Amino acid sequence: MKRWHRYALGLSLGLATGGALAWHATGTGFRQGSVHNGVWSTSLGYGTKSGDALTRAAVARRGLLALPQTETVYWAASTDSQGAPLDGSCTYRLSGRAIDSRWWSVTLYDAEGYLMANKANIWSFSSASLGKGDGPDWRVTISPDAPDGGHWLPSVRGKSFELTLRMYNPGAAFRANMAGAPLPVLVKEACA
Repeated sequence: MKRWHRYALGLSLGLATGGALAWHATGTGFRQGSVHNGVWSTSLGYGTKSGDALTRAAVARRGLLALPQTETVYWAASTDSQGAPLDGSCTYRLSGRAIDSRWWSVTLYDAEGYLMANKANIWSFSSASLGKGDGPDWRVTISPDAPDGGHWLPSVRGKSFELTLRMYNPGAAFRANMAGAPLPVLVKEACA
């Protein structure tokens, strides 16, 4: 093998390995936030110039068009309360109380960060979804099959998923203690 062939092969392997590692790192960037609260994690660098290179690359890859934390806080969850990866074949209970923000939503994405096609064409649950009879406490069932009653966020059997909690205009008390503020709890109830 000629010397220039070895250089070309080494350069190609290096670029392929570097590209694969960068793709993996930016894909897990949302799950590795610097602030943790239960199953949720976030970074204070989303939507700011002060964010590190990995955070900015993860935001660009996901096409988030992130706003700074004074306007929106983006939380990600990829595991349940026991630390197990979220599985579309299982049934989860997502529950909480009123969240300290003007408006909030929870959206279900596939492991790559895209909306997952489901038979009900439902991808999100928000504070606007709550009825007057729900009171301050709320509950959403995440499962591949619709529950007998209540709010439902469909998952897809055999596919892992992630959740994103968006809080628009979070309150000052919340921003003062993000790691200790009350956020929704995610518990696995059963698996098919």
